[in-house]
Amino acid sequence: MQYISAAQQVNDSTDALNRLLRNLDKYQKTYPQEKVYLHMDKPYYVAGEDIWFKAYVTISQFNFLSAVSKIMYVELINNQNEIVQSRRLPVISGLAIGDFKLPDTLREGSYRIRAYTNWMRNFDEDRFFDRTFVIGNSFSNGLITSSKFTYSEEKKRKVGHAVIHLKDLNGLPVSNRIVNYEIRLDPKSSAKGKARFDEQGTLNLDFASKDKIDISQGVIVLNIDNADKPPIVKYIPIQKQQLGASIQFYPEGGVLLANIINKIGFKALNEEGKGAIVKGVIEHAGQQVTTFASDHNGIGNLSFTPEQGKTYQAIVNFENGKTVKTNLPASSTEGLTIAVNNSLKDAVWLQISASPNLVNGQSLSVMAQNNGQVFFAAKSKLNKAEIAINIPKKNIPSGVIHFSLFDEKMDLLAERVVFNLNETDVLPIEVKANKNIYTRREQVALAIKNLGINDSSRIGSFSIAVTNMDKVVDSAKTEANIFSSLLLSAEAKGYIEKPGYYFKDDNPTIRRQLDNLMLTQTADRSFWEDMKKGEFPEKSYQSEKEIRISGTVTKPNGEPVDKAKVMVISPQNISTVLDTVTGPDGRFNFDKILFYDSTNFVVQARDARGKKNVEIKLDEVPRQQVSQNKNSPDITIDANRSLGNYLDNAEKNFSELQKYGFLERSILLEEVEIKDKKKDPAKYSANLNGPGRADQVISGDEVFFNGCPTLDMCLNGRLVGVIFRNGVPYSTRSQNQPMQIILDGMYMDASALNIIPPTDVASVEVLRTIGNTAIYGSYGGGGVLIITTRRGDQPRNYSRDLYTPGITTFSPQGFYEIRAFPAPDYSVKEIKSEMKDLRSTIYWKPDVVTNDKGLADVSFYTADEPGVYQIVVEGLDTEGHLGRSITYITVK
Repeated sequence: MQYISAAQQVNDSTDALNRLLRNLDKYQKTYPQEKVYLHMDKPYYVAGEDIWFKAYVTISQFNFLSAVSKIMYVELINNQNEIVQSRRLPVISGLAIGDFKLPDTLREGSYRIRAYTNWMRNFDEDRFFDRTFVIGNSFSNGLITSSKFTYSEEKKRKVGHAVIHLKDLNGLPVSNRIVNYEIRLDPKSSAKGKARFDEQGTLNLDFASKDKIDISQGVIVLNIDNADKPPIVKYIPIQKQQLGASIQFYPEGGVLLANIINKIGFKALNEEGKGAIVKGVIEHAGQQVTTFASDHNGIGNLSFTPEQGKTYQAIVNFENGKTVKTNLPASSTEGLTIAVNNSLKDAVWLQISASPNLVNGQSLSVMAQNNGQVFFAAKSKLNKAEIAINIPKKNIPSGVIHFSLFDEKMDLLAERVVFNLNETDVLPIEVKANKNIYTRREQVALAIKNLGINDSSRIGSFSIAVTNMDKVVDSAKTEANIFSSLLLSAEAKGYIEKPGYYFKDDNPTIRRQLDNLMLTQTADRSFWEDMKKGEFPEKSYQSEKEIRISGTVTKPNGEPVDKAKVMVISPQNISTVLDTVTGPDGRFNFDKILFYDSTNFVVQARDARGKKNVEIKLDEVPRQQVSQNKNSPDITIDANRSLGNYLDNAEKNFSELQKYGFLERSILLEEVEIKDKKKDPAKYSANLNGPGRADQVISGDEVFFNGCPTLDMCLNGRLVGVIFRNGVPYSTRSQNQPMQIILDGMYMDASALNIIPPTDVASVEVLRTIGNTAIYGSYGGGGVLIITTRRGDQPRNYSRDLYTPGITTFSPQGFYEIRAFPAPDYSVKEIKSEMKDLRSTIYWKPDVVTNDKGLADVSFYTADEPGVYQIVVEGLDTEGHLGRSITYITVK
């Protein structure tokens, strides 16, 4: 066995490894990776409450506070992937503070908060902060629904069956209520009717689709009779069709080699997409080879030695009694693989194994990196079948690290992903209360001590959330936190169930379970192909430093206008008048504009002679489209029921506030139904899935089609998960293969977009996911863009702005004006001393800063209800060390 130490680095600057290292260095310097974490005050909410949050925007594997972006976006998204509220926030030294005021008319259901910067849009959306949680509604007149969905095939049609139960807050059935229902499968398919809940408070509804619509998505709207009062409206998301229990196997390194011992990771999922407890056996020709069992959340590993020419089958028994049989990946008689021992405290051991016929002295290279930032690289001759490599952990930062094995040409042979957590990267935080037990409305004094090892690390920024655990269930040890979000979820692929669990304690069991999770991570081969060639993606989105209004003034023929006078006026504030003059390129900029929320602006331009026959083209960055929820297994169908006593406590709190006039009522306006036939932009589409059956559909009537000389310029930045390189579209799912262009049924070259007149386009359909591209076979490997041109019954809807020379309007999103947390001060004379204080969030302070001695003091008052208060402190220091502390006090 050959051994390589970390000191054996490569010095030959002409070889392939160093060319790859130079490309990686250029990539990570040109494309620094930002990450966002939001500390929220509690894990779930009720309509009428406030969501308080603090954002930490970091950069690189070392989690330094980012200076790349000065603006970020935070969005509240409902279960129908609609943005309910949006915040544009200033980022100061990598930090931002914000909140959402939840209207008391907000529907109960599963919601998600998504946070990102404009710069982060250049990369995979999986890197965005995205958290799914429940919002209930205690203003729903005391009715709670629970539902169950099943599906069947009837007369070659898929039919859905919904069973809905109606209960009161005490869990008793509400019977004989008349209900008017509407089943909305998509904007073009709905069914309406009238029914009655039976004696047990049960309603049965069946629904089907005629046009191959996916019936396992949509919503059921119930208008429940409420005597002489307005009907009670309930929105019930249709539960996606359960795909059945499943299991996947992941050979370590990505390759299963015959005649050597192999470790194989596996992930078992139940019908809801969450981890399942399983036990199983590996068999060959009916003979047992080995057994296995899941370790945590359906994830585990097994080891055995596959023999050449033999096939193996896994027989898996799920806890619900179901059995699944599946074949293991076929073993190869030729190849190399990489195995990792990450259980040691001070070092990571790598073992490279090769089939005997490859032991011929060829050069191999090993690299440890994350997002192009390399922490170790070495090379060796393959003179033996096994090579062992020792890498000290002190040289590797905390987080997800990719160990990659390459041949002489720097083609990827195998890759193993590990998670590393260095003790030196963890910032100890000590929180001490001046007492252990308090009474109602008593002041609590907290002393916070940042135990950083040096002066610079003692200065840190933190946020504090205090909740009453008798109201808010203690889930802080398993829910997402600053460690799981910045070190794990932002770097790993796919859905991770209860990510905070892996950081609730540091012990061998959790470290083993986290390593099993890493076994299920696969290599991104397209990334390595691009790095080898030195091909980097285009920067479609720039980092935002300030709010600005900019653009170009041209003549009608497109020629830039020099010395044109441009004026910006805000009708809401007539004192806001800005002016400037264009340069020779016709460009103008209004920088460092400060305004709040959405503000209307009028932009006016005149040429040097005062003539208005000019055109203004503004630099507008389209908003980020809402894609499918990657954490969909966390979606709760019956939100109010899942909240249990929290809903009842919230109702009591609102009643008390309303009694004394302190309840601020806010209303979310419902959608107004327009009795008119909706135009179908994809009416004549050649989409093999059916017109409009796509991941995204854009109508040619959109205003932005007016001002683009070529179609690729119109679409750049407006398609979800699509980037453009030299006018050629690539899906982020397959960045080394161009998307297939289909124009009115004709298969075109990927570069054909620049010859299609934008004004002739009726619709553009984007196919990226396997469910939409599978029907196209190999043509759909990189994704498909289906372009349909206009017919005689689809005239161009011209924008009025196109015929208003020299003037245009602009309504950008301004900064959100943040609110302060309403913390009561019971040291002053109480105006409403008889009003009960029934808060669930006792205290929220997002702007705690420790001084150069690592110290900070905060204080707050307890509420009127007894219980155990949970104090969660999160944050980081100036050197990127992450810290988190959970403390408890008792109120009697």
